[in-house]
Amino acid sequence: MPHDPHDESHAARRVTGIPVSPGIAIGPAFIFGDILDEVETLAIEPSQVDAEIDRFVDAIGIVENELTRDAERVSRELGQDKADVFLVHSMILEDKMILESIQDRIRTGLVNAEAAVADEMKRVVGVLAASSDAYLRDRAYDVSDIGKRVIERMLGVWAHCPLSQPMVVVAKELRASDTVSMDRGRILGFVTELGGKESHAAILSRSLGVPAVVGVRGVLERVRTGDLVVVDGDEGAAIIDPPPALVERYRNRRETDARGNAALTALTDLPAVTTDGVRVGLMCNIGSVEEAREAAALNADGVGLFRTETVFMAAGEFLDEEEQYRVYRAAVEAMSGRPVTIRTLDVGGDKFVGPENPLREHNPNLGYRSTRVMLNRPEVFIAQMKAILRAGAHGDARVLWPMICTLEELRAANGMLGRAKDLLREEGVPFREDTPAGVMIEIPSAAIMADRLAAECDFLSVGTNDLVQYTLAVDRGNPYVDYLFRPHDPAVLALIERAVEGAASAGKPLALCGEMGGEPVYVPLLLGLGVRELSVAPTRLLLVKKAIRETDGSRARKLATRAAAADAAGEVEELLGLPPSSVGRSEAE
Repeated sequence: MPHDPHDESHAARRVTGIPVSPGIAIGPAFIFGDILDEVETLAIEPSQVDAEIDRFVDAIGIVENELTRDAERVSRELGQDKADVFLVHSMILEDKMILESIQDRIRTGLVNAEAAVADEMKRVVGVLAASSDAYLRDRAYDVSDIGKRVIERMLGVWAHCPLSQPMVVVAKELRASDTVSMDRGRILGFVTELGGKESHAAILSRSLGVPAVVGVRGVLERVRTGDLVVVDGDEGAAIIDPPPALVERYRNRRETDARGNAALTALTDLPAVTTDGVRVGLMCNIGSVEEAREAAALNADGVGLFRTETVFMAAGEFLDEEEQYRVYRAAVEAMSGRPVTIRTLDVGGDKFVGPENPLREHNPNLGYRSTRVMLNRPEVFIAQMKAILRAGAHGDARVLWPMICTLEELRAANGMLGRAKDLLREEGVPFREDTPAGVMIEIPSAAIMADRLAAECDFLSVGTNDLVQYTLAVDRGNPYVDYLFRPHDPAVLALIERAVEGAASAGKPLALCGEMGGEPVYVPLLLGLGVRELSVAPTRLLLVKKAIRETDGSRARKLATRAAAADAAGEVEELLGLPPSSVGRSEAE
């Protein structure tokens, strides 16, 4: 719908960004931001100074105890070297200059303790961030983290998102850990200043089926909590304080969309088969038992990806074997014999367990994450595999290893799985002996070695989100290079084709579980490349089924052949009817 300037007569403000999840959302905004910037400054009486300082000191004590507990947990689960960040945080809490400066702000400024902490921490962060010393610049993050934690304890909150009603979440950026505690039933949509097509906010919004726009520069300067916001996830726009006439037009569009979605339900009991009779396995990506039940209600052929880290993050701690077993068993039983592919912990990057990130890495996506962490912490890895193996006694549970980049890593993981089986036999605990174990193809080296990896595992699963990121050297959550994040780039297509051929040469099945599979426009292309199993968000399943049922196999193969032979992504965009991406666009644009 074209933007009508006349509709902004009531001070409506329209901002634009990158559309990442379609649909229309209308509701009040909730600003999810930096608590250091949100603290209210309150004047206090001289007689209240001692009480405010006591509140501050009590909060310091609480945080110190938490740091000790967290350091012990991280040391146990990830190793002592990974717990060193908590030592740094403890040193900040013991810094006399900082503590005395905060107390002096309370005494002389006659302000509440939260405001004094926020002002002092922002001052220190500013000094460190401006330093020419890389080590000191890194410490700015630690000071900011500890300041937020102390303030939260004084306010009695634990970094949660208290949605009092259905609201549009507006934020600078959203990480996986930010959204775990949100009441997802009250999220109408997302608008963020940062992020790209495959950022966490984008993936979460598609899994929830809510509209989202990311990469909206300056939106936090234009909106406040409670402002009415329209999110247009089709055009990539957010309208703040829209006049009644414009709201009504968007409501009409939303109702039209709802009728179209309702029509899709007729496909629920129909098979995912092309017009020329090719059957396609259509599964769901999930992050909870509730989503497993949703997948079953949609008659999905199974669960192609169970992101187990979401369960850990929701709990705020590493779950033991028994706790994990109960979750995995419930998911397996919900699917009534259909396969449930359970990915082992994919921690690191923007995903971590607990109130804060135990690691400080300059380039976390190329660092200590996923299977690299698990192989280094065998007790955690084996406990998870034992839980999955035990769940397999109640249905078709499968193990999926993420971020495998070498054959040595696969062999090490296979060895851990064998050890987990040995322990269960010794304990006399029932489990499925022949539990299938597979490898995610999300690193170019894995795609290139797909045939050899497939020879030593039971199946392959292509994760296009990271495969695109690592193939094109494009941060999938960075709006400045978002235009380069193109799953249809010929280099990416070549790697997907290589993985398909590698799996076939070893006689092993291959699925594709990345976000690319959830986009109907890519379905003919993927089927033409030889992909025969897709796993998508539950909210996308029927849309993808519709696309499969409208695809002609011979035309799909011709399309894939032309796309694979293309010299550039722009040529593939023309073949698919996609709008052209603009390489080399300026920041001002």
